[in-house]
Amino acid sequence: MGGSGLYLVVDENEQFKEDNFLKLQDTFTKQNLAQGNKSGNAKASGRIAKGGVASGGSDIYKIVKMIMERKFQPVIIFSFSRRECEQHAMSMSKLDFNTEEEKDVVEQVFKNAILCLNDEDRHLPAIELMLPLLQRGIAVHHSGLLPIIKELVELLFQEGLVKALFATETFAMGLNMPAKTVVFTSVKKWDGDSHRYIGSGEYIQMSGRAGRRGENFNPRDDNSLLEMFIQKELHLIFVRPFDFVLVLLRKLWLCLMKLLKVKVREGGTDWGWGVVVNVVKLPSAASGSLPAALCLFTLAVILWTPASLSLAQVKMVLDQNHVPLIQEKREKCMCPNSDKGDTIEKFPFLDSTSQVPVQLPLISGLSKLRLSIPADLRPTEARKDMGIEDPEFVELANKIEELEHKLVSHPLHKSQDDHQIRSFQRKAEVNHEIQQLKSKMRDSQLQKFRDELKNRSRVLRRLGHIDGDGVVQLKGRAACLIDTGDELLVTELMFNGTFNDLDHHQVAALASCFIPGDRSTEQIQLRAELAKPLQQLRESAKRIAEIQRECKLEVNVDEYVEASIRPYLMDVIYCWSKISAAYAPLSLKPAIVQSTLIGSSFAEVIQMTDIFEGSIIRLARRLDEFLNQLKAAAHAVGEVDLENKFAAASESLRRGIMFANSLYL
Repeated sequence: MGGSGLYLVVDENEQFKEDNFLKLQDTFTKQNLAQGNKSGNAKASGRIAKGGVASGGSDIYKIVKMIMERKFQPVIIFSFSRRECEQHAMSMSKLDFNTEEEKDVVEQVFKNAILCLNDEDRHLPAIELMLPLLQRGIAVHHSGLLPIIKELVELLFQEGLVKALFATETFAMGLNMPAKTVVFTSVKKWDGDSHRYIGSGEYIQMSGRAGRRGENFNPRDDNSLLEMFIQKELHLIFVRPFDFVLVLLRKLWLCLMKLLKVKVREGGTDWGWGVVVNVVKLPSAASGSLPAALCLFTLAVILWTPASLSLAQVKMVLDQNHVPLIQEKREKCMCPNSDKGDTIEKFPFLDSTSQVPVQLPLISGLSKLRLSIPADLRPTEARKDMGIEDPEFVELANKIEELEHKLVSHPLHKSQDDHQIRSFQRKAEVNHEIQQLKSKMRDSQLQKFRDELKNRSRVLRRLGHIDGDGVVQLKGRAACLIDTGDELLVTELMFNGTFNDLDHHQVAALASCFIPGDRSTEQIQLRAELAKPLQQLRESAKRIAEIQRECKLEVNVDEYVEASIRPYLMDVIYCWSKISAAYAPLSLKPAIVQSTLIGSSFAEVIQMTDIFEGSIIRLARRLDEFLNQLKAAAHAVGEVDLENKFAAASESLRRGIMFANSLYL
């Protein structure tokens, strides 16, 4: 949007309109010069503001007003800051988009939605301040809101009772909420490391909520916008945590036959067998005089051999070159049908001859005999009368005919121009080289994956999760059941006795350090009963990081400790967990510090931090899941006292607005 109205920057065919973009740049350049590049920094409060206008709020106000006048609503205004969403929404205080009838409906829906809360929670500022906005057809949606408020906003937006929604990008993920217009307050976002332009996938996901696009007022580089508008290839990132390695090691015996086939195929490639196409276990009667714990396998292998070699010569080469290699690389593995640790050993080939049917194209590779085979053995009419009704066969036959037709109709099929033919051959060679380089790249990535798995196995061995033979131990079985937090660190605390000396309130507080969440800008103040467990947690994390570095994993000790331990809500969780103990929260305001409380209400604990209410609830719910995993891990290793302690910690959290039912249920 510019001073003269709207500018089409990218059309429906993904064509970038450079002329319109330059006009847009010129318009905003003049505006910025006229306004003296005014900007302001609103103080972040962490709660829904009661007033004030964010930087650029007047421009957002004009855009939203213009959208309503042109009947482009509903509109979603995407911002990449939660506090900015709230500030922009509050700047719309003079606008009202709902009729009196719609306001009554919104109020009735709002009151019905909060009936599941107790009286104290219904008067939370985050709830009371939202009703006036919703009645005017304006709403806010971001991850820091109370879950019940987010669900209420979604329901009202679906019903058309919210005309202007200020949201972060989380609203565009996994929700079917179409709008008529989408506006971006910025094309840059903070991704945890730096401010960058939003990617094409992110832009398409958010702008796909509407048929029209909105631009923000700052001039941008057209190349950066092109990268954002045009879709790029998605890249998969495969993370290999330690519990993944442990589960693999623990479940090997369940899929031994499948793994054996994979290993044989890999061995066939390494040892030069060719391609192993099948592995069949022979019945026990065919094993002859072999011990009961051993068994034989028949391997079906496709070999590549020069056409000049006879069958006898091929067998001689196979016997001379391959059997010794197999004997040198004999492997042992656990037998799935034995409880005594019996093994299966790979033995040399047992010479046998079998007659098997093969496809006609393979005849020339299996024998010197040449057969005169016409291109088509039967006429088209006969093939149609074969009675084959399999749609897959018909599709393949049609595809073959289509490719043959393309081959014959190609300009170079009967061309006599040697230059063109050589150019085409060179193109085919280059494509082949490209495929080879891609294959080498995949092989190098696979080797890197194998090296990383070996290093992670060394770490697990050093920490006692597996023994020297790779068998998962008691500690490892507990770690297999944990995937919400750092499985190595939390099992270390379970086995070194850290949890044994704590009550269930302290356990809940300490476990909250494992849950990812928002960072607090305030200095953390912990009570004495939490300071010591936190110090033990830091020491254990440092030890694990040092072991990982010694095992050649790329780990920075300080960064690992900081990333693994998040103590920002320890005091909040501790106070929420306590039900019958009197305490005085350390970080409350002086007027509240004097009060002595039994347990603590949500209104009181949110005053202990600057983190959003919704983020506190989300962490508490993930913490409950984490404590249940710890309970299962303690049960798996026979620690009844720890199991009861984790269960009590989980139960102490499950009350009030923290675990209120969803409106969708």
